[in-house]
Amino acid sequence: MPFEIYNTLSSKKEEFKSIEPNKVGMYVCGPTVYDYDHVGHARTYLSFDLLNRFLRFLDYQVKYIQNITDVGHLANDAEVGTDKIQQKAQDSGQSVKQVIEHYTEAHLKDMEALNIIMPDNFPKASEHIADIIEFIKGLTEKNMAYVTSQNNVYFSVSKDMDYGKLSHRNLAEIITGTRVDSAADKRSPADFALWKSSPVTVSDYTWESPWGRGYPGWHIECSAMSRKYLGDTFDIHGSAIEHVFPHHENEIAQSESLTGVEMAHYWVHSGMLTTHGQKMSKSFHNQVTVQDALKTYTNNELRLAFYQTHYRKPFDYTKESLEQGVSLRHKLFSGNDLLPEKTDQQVWQGIIDALNDDLDTSKALQLWGENAKLVSREDTGKLFEIFGLVYKPITENEKASELAKDRDAARASQDFLTADNRKAELIQMGYEVLDTPNGTVYVPR
Repeated sequence: MPFEIYNTLSSKKEEFKSIEPNKVGMYVCGPTVYDYDHVGHARTYLSFDLLNRFLRFLDYQVKYIQNITDVGHLANDAEVGTDKIQQKAQDSGQSVKQVIEHYTEAHLKDMEALNIIMPDNFPKASEHIADIIEFIKGLTEKNMAYVTSQNNVYFSVSKDMDYGKLSHRNLAEIITGTRVDSAADKRSPADFALWKSSPVTVSDYTWESPWGRGYPGWHIECSAMSRKYLGDTFDIHGSAIEHVFPHHENEIAQSESLTGVEMAHYWVHSGMLTTHGQKMSKSFHNQVTVQDALKTYTNNELRLAFYQTHYRKPFDYTKESLEQGVSLRHKLFSGNDLLPEKTDQQVWQGIIDALNDDLDTSKALQLWGENAKLVSREDTGKLFEIFGLVYKPITENEKASELAKDRDAARASQDFLTADNRKAELIQMGYEVLDTPNGTVYVPR
């Protein structure tokens, strides 16, 4: 069966057809670098890593862009107030630049620790101000945006007849549902900022523009950068479900108003992550950072835990759901030296068909887990690659192999203290130590 993906724009699964044969342009909204990534972010990035990997398995060349928001994203997603990064700098006593550099580096380290294929480019908003200004100028020249007496520039939503087509809301619903304080100089509560005038006292990360010194709005950054790196129209735009409105809705409005063509053919969104049924957020004091999660679970176990739930469905982050990842990792990684030479084709086709069906990882992993011993070493390796799993037997790790020999010798001489110490070291290095009647087995975690 052909690969189908759910398109938020059409509210249905569609057969995936790239603009250029065997090439895919994909843009995924990256972090606002004012804090550490939490596991909600991880779930989104892992969902799109899976999509990236499966497209590559299908022989597509993927050009993957993920932006870095380092200016213009206001606290609480409001239209007036303090930039999130500037607020962090004030609270921590650091400079804005220090905050940006620290959390950008932390994000990249988290991506690497999760074994995510790095995007081809991480464009920063602050390094594309000229592109953003040109984009806004184009919208003002088309009379789709207006400049106020306070030197702010807003997109005029009422002039975009298609506004609301992604979130499937009409303008009246959008205005009624507006939750943030509306800026006083806007013509309509639904209009959104393209350029914000900065206070005279603020000079960090502000720029001169035709409308005075200021900084870009959050939404315009992604439109300008996706266009620069992927063109007026590209294949896939994605992020978490909470970005459908207003972020992605506004991106579509400003991009298509400027270019006159469709911004992206497929809009893909991952489901929300909760913890014990509650939204994960700072206000609830229940955030778990990626760094903290990886202290208890390996990237393999996190991936397998997340992927047992379909990417579009909510995922509840609990000990029970994570232990399912541990259990499946143990099942898939144990007995890898006993795999058959040939794969049962019915099993293989079932796994691939599930992935072709809007990345149904829940079904694919169930089939694989139940029939792991029917999949050859070569095809198991292909599945490890698709799911981003790192399988490194202990024989390929010289230091771990030496520790295992020391432990075996210590157990043989009944030096159980040394044996326990070596076991602890091996666990720390990422190996599950199983003492069986037929000897000790070291399973990668």
